[in-house]
Amino acid sequence: MKRAWTIGGIVLILFLGWKFVDTDRLFADVYYAKVPSSEAIDRGTTYTYEMIGYDEDGKKRPITFQDPRRLAEGDFLKVYVKDEGRVTAYEPVAESEVPDQLKDEQTDEPVAIPLP
Repeated sequence: MKRAWTIGGIVLILFLGWKFVDTDRLFADVYYAKVPSSEAIDRGTTYTYEMIGYDEDGKKRPITFQDPRRLAEGDFLKVYVKDEGRVTAYEPVAESEVPDQLKDEQTDEPVAIPLP
């Protein structure tokens, strides 16, 4: 009888654990990216985004994904990538959580100084 309760408890723990684990983020590579302005292509009901993502070590990777929502230009995203570049999930993050390489590359644009 004790063995049946033990097995039942283990099965219950595994079931509840699997139910609350987000499989889209489990074992995925994490990249950080900034939503571009001109690469969002409206294709009827979805938008296609093409951006450069950076991992925690600062390594670059091109990222492409589609979403039915229009993302705000300039927002920073934490993107979860699995299997051959397939984006499984993303979430907005604060600029303070993004690797420095992404911040540096995004601010390397020339700044126009107005003349008096």
